[in-house]
Amino acid sequence: MILHGSTPPAHHTIGHKARGLFRLQAAGLPLPEFLVLPAETFDAALLPGADAARQREQLRQFPLSTADQEAIRRQLVAWGFPGRPVVVRSSVADEDGAGASFAGLMDSFLNLTTEAAVWDAIGRCAASAYSERALAYRRQKQLPLAARPAVLVQRQVAAEASGVVFSTFPEYPQEMAIHAVWGFGEGLVSGQLEPDEFYLDKQTGATCHTKLAVKETQFQPAPGGEGLHLAAVPAARQQAACLPENQLAELFAVARRLEKEFGGPQDVEFVVEAGRLWLVQARPITQPIPEVILYDNSNIQESYCGVTTPLTFSFAQRAYATVYRQTMWVLGLPAARVAAHETTVTNLLGLVRGRIYYNINNWYRGLQLLPSFRQNKADMERMMGLEEPVDFVMSRRKSVFEALRLLPGLALNLQRLLRAFGQLDARVPAFQAHFATEYRRFYAQPLASLGGMELVQEKTRLDEVLLQRWTTPIINDFLVMTTNGRVGRGLQRLGIAQPEEFLSRYLSGDQQVASTQPTRHLQALARQAWAHPQLRELLLTSTPDLHAQVACLAPGFHEAVQEFIGQYGDRTVGELKLETTTMRVEPAVFYQYLRNFLLAPPTPETPDTSSPLQQQARQELAQRLSRRNPWFRWRLRQQLERLQQAIRYREALRLERTRLFGMYRALYRAMGMQLAQQGRLTAAEDVFWLTGTELLAAVAGSPTDLLPLVAQRHCEFREYARQDVPSRVTVPARPAPVPVPAGALVGTGCYPGVVEGEIVVITDPGDDLAVSGKIVCALRTDPGWAALFPMCRGVIIEKGSSLSHSVILLRELGIPTIINVPHLTQRLRSGQRLRLNGTTGEIEELPTDSVALPATAAETLAAF
Repeated sequence: MILHGSTPPAHHTIGHKARGLFRLQAAGLPLPEFLVLPAETFDAALLPGADAARQREQLRQFPLSTADQEAIRRQLVAWGFPGRPVVVRSSVADEDGAGASFAGLMDSFLNLTTEAAVWDAIGRCAASAYSERALAYRRQKQLPLAARPAVLVQRQVAAEASGVVFSTFPEYPQEMAIHAVWGFGEGLVSGQLEPDEFYLDKQTGATCHTKLAVKETQFQPAPGGEGLHLAAVPAARQQAACLPENQLAELFAVARRLEKEFGGPQDVEFVVEAGRLWLVQARPITQPIPEVILYDNSNIQESYCGVTTPLTFSFAQRAYATVYRQTMWVLGLPAARVAAHETTVTNLLGLVRGRIYYNINNWYRGLQLLPSFRQNKADMERMMGLEEPVDFVMSRRKSVFEALRLLPGLALNLQRLLRAFGQLDARVPAFQAHFATEYRRFYAQPLASLGGMELVQEKTRLDEVLLQRWTTPIINDFLVMTTNGRVGRGLQRLGIAQPEEFLSRYLSGDQQVASTQPTRHLQALARQAWAHPQLRELLLTSTPDLHAQVACLAPGFHEAVQEFIGQYGDRTVGELKLETTTMRVEPAVFYQYLRNFLLAPPTPETPDTSSPLQQQARQELAQRLSRRNPWFRWRLRQQLERLQQAIRYREALRLERTRLFGMYRALYRAMGMQLAQQGRLTAAEDVFWLTGTELLAAVAGSPTDLLPLVAQRHCEFREYARQDVPSRVTVPARPAPVPVPAGALVGTGCYPGVVEGEIVVITDPGDDLAVSGKIVCALRTDPGWAALFPMCRGVIIEKGSSLSHSVILLRELGIPTIINVPHLTQRLRSGQRLRLNGTTGEIEELPTDSVALPATAAETLAAF
C-alpha cells in the first residue's frame, strides 16, 4: 500500500521522518511531493528470530505487490517521471525520534530515472535498516534490534544549492546555524564538502557571523545514469555565498516557526531550485541543548566594583538567597513551592572572572512565580539597570482553568502585599530601632578577645536576628520597583516620552534622602576644622599617626570624628566588598575623604530648598495634569509621593545594610586574625581569599592547609584583574567580535550641565581619591562615593544604571553625570582634560592647556 496526501495515516507505522513530512505539508510549507510505503508493507518479509543478514536479504529481495507498483507508477507519472527523477529514503519506525536520529545510517538513493531503479532502491533502502552500522547504533542506544522499516519516495528537486538549518545551534543556543553548499546536500551531510556557514541571532534573525568556504566542487546528477557525481563549480561562484540575504531571512522565519510548532529545536534540510526554497526534512535535534545563562552586572557592579574576593562572593550569594526566600514568604508562597525553587534561590549571583554578576535566568524564574510576569519583568529590568531586555525567558500562558484555580491565592497574596505596603510608615522605624539595638550590642563586645567558636556564635546571631529578618527592606524595595513601573507608565500616558529623565528632575534635590547625610556631616566637620588653621594644616598632611595627633591637638574634633566613624564608618567606596578597608577599619580613610573638603574654603551651610530642576519638573507636571480628569491627577500625584517616600526609605535602609556588612566584616577580620596567630594564614587579610564555608570549617578546626589555597587564589584573581570583562556575559559564550577602532566618547546623560576640567580616573577603591574640583571618570560607583561626589565638577561612569543608588545621589547633589561610556577607563588617564555634556551624553577630550569654563550653578554646593 502507498500513502500520500496531506493527512498522516492514523493506523500505519510510517516513522518519524515521514510523519515530519506530513506535518510540513499540513503546515503549508514548500515541500516536494512524496509517498510512503509504511512498515506494514514489509512486515511479511521479516522472519521472527532470523539474524540480521537473513533479514537484510529478505528485505532486499522483497517484491512489491502489483497493486502497490501500479499506485506508485501513477504517482510518478503525475510528478513528471522519468523526466523528473525521484529519491528513495528510509523512514524506519524509530528513526528521527527525539532521542535517536539514525542520521545517515540508512541508505538513500538519488536521481532515480527508471522504474526498475525505483523498485530496486525501495528494497535496498528497507534492507539498510538491518545494516551493521544501524544495528551497532541500536545497541549503543539500547534500542530494540528488530527494526521496522518504512520507505519514502519523493520527487527530486533540481538543486541549485542545498543545506541544513539547526534552528538552535547546540554550541551556542542563542544562534541559529545554517550551512549550505552548491548543488545537492549529499556533500554537506556526508562531510565531503566544506560548506558556507551562516549564524543568525535567534531573536532577531540578524547575521552574527559568517564563514564562506572556497567551493570548488559540488554534487550534481550523474550524466546518463543514477546517483550523483562530483562536478566543478564555476569559478565565479566558488567564493560567492550559496545563500543571499532574502533566502537566509526565509530560512530563519521557517525554522523559528517549526521550532515553535514542533515543540523543540529542529534539524531542517532544504534545497534551493531556481531561487525557490524547498524543505525536504525536519526532525528534532537530538544533541542536548545547553541552557543559555545570562550574567549581567549593570546594577550590582555599583556595590561590588571590579574583582572581588571569594569570601565576599560567597557571603553575597548567601545574603541574596536569604533575602529572596523572605521575599517569597512575604508574598505568601507556600513553603513547599519555596523549597522547590531552592536551586534558583541559591544561584541568583554568579562569579565571572572574579566579578559578581546577576544570574538573570534565575531572577526571571523567581518572577515567574508571580502574576503579570511581563509587567514585573519590565519593571525589574528597569530597576536592575539592564541596558538590553532579555527575551529568551518568556511567561507561559495559563489556561482558563489554571487561572481560575490560582485566582484565590493570587488575591490573598496581593492583599497581604498591599497591607504590608500600607504598614511601611510603622515598620521602617521599628526595623531601624531593632537594628540600632543590635548594632550597639555588637560593637560593645571585645571582638579581638573572643574565641573562635564565640565568633561563630556571634555570626549565627547576626544571621538569625538581622539577616533573616530583612522583610521590611524587601517590602519597600518591592514597592519601589512596582511604583516606579506604574509611575513610568502613567507619565507616558500623560505624554512624557522619557519618563526616567523626567523623574530624574522631579526627584532631584531631595534633602531627606539618607545617603546625603554623611556628606552633610563631612561638610560640617570641614567648616569646624577650617576655623582652626593649625588643625587644618595637620589634617592636610598624611602622617601615619594622624588620628592620634588629632586627638592630642583637638580632642573635641577627635571626638566628633569618632562619632562620625561610629555612625558612618562602613559607608566607604566599595563598602559591600568585605575586603575593603573602611573608615571603621582604618581612620586614615576618613581623613582622605575630609581633605577634599579642605582644599578650598567650605561653602556655608544653606537652608533646604528644592532645586531649580525639581521646580521646573513640578511646573511641567502641573501643566500636563491640568488637561486630565481629577481622578487621573490625584492618582498620579499619589503614586509620585509614594515613590519619593519609598526611595527615601530605601536609601535609609541601605545604610543599615551597609552597617550589617560592616559587622560581618569585623567578625571575619577577627577570625582571620586568630587564624594568622595560629600560623594558618600569613596575614589576617588573607581570610578574604576563603569562602564562607571554608572559613567556618577552618575556625572549627578543619585540618585543611590554607596557605597554598590562599596563594593559588591570589594568583588567580590577580590575573582576573588584568582582564576586561563586559557588563553582560553569556554562557555558552558568543564568539568574540572582531575588534574595531574606538569611536567617539558618548554615553547616557543622567543630569544636565556642561562642565570641563581635569579628570581623575578611578577603577579601584585603592586609587587616588583626590577628586576636589575634578571630573571623576569611574569604572563603577556605589553609595560609598557620597563623600567624594560633592567636590567633583562632574562624574562619568563606564557602566551604570540611571536608577542606581549612586546616580540617584548625583542627581540630588546636582552634579552633571554621564553613564555607560564603553571603555572609558581604558581610554583615559588621570590628568587629561575633558568637557562633558550631561544632557546629550557627549564627551570631548581637550588640550591640557585649555582654560576651564566657570563653574555652573549645577556644580556648586547650593543644592545643600
